[in-house]
Amino acid sequence: MSELPVIHKEQNQLQCESKSTKGVQPINILKNPTTVKLLASQVILACDGYIALKMPEKQFRELITHFASKHGGKFFSKDGLNPTVAIRIGKKRAELVNIMLSGFQMSFN
Repeated sequence: MSELPVIHKEQNQLQCESKSTKGVQPINILKNPTTVKLLASQVILACDGYIALKMPEKQFRELITHFASKHGGKFFSKDGLNPTVAIRIGKKRAELVNIMLSGFQMSFN
């Protein structure tokens, strides 16, 4: 029970609460953003939360792979990350996202 994410069904948001984040403001991340810019802002929130140790690596990886699998059209282009996402999140966050996506393979369903 130390690192269970709480998902609010009515808002479809992810909140991170664990022993290491006691007393720290929970991070609200929208799991199903409707636009590319909103997706980029949610990736920024997730990356910053991970870097600030407010989100465990496992949860961060699951969130990034969720974005990649469910919102691949917004997240990727033919040359990798969508240029809008890459520009908005910046080089260091894009590198972090690429590390989290290493070994990820999208299925055709």
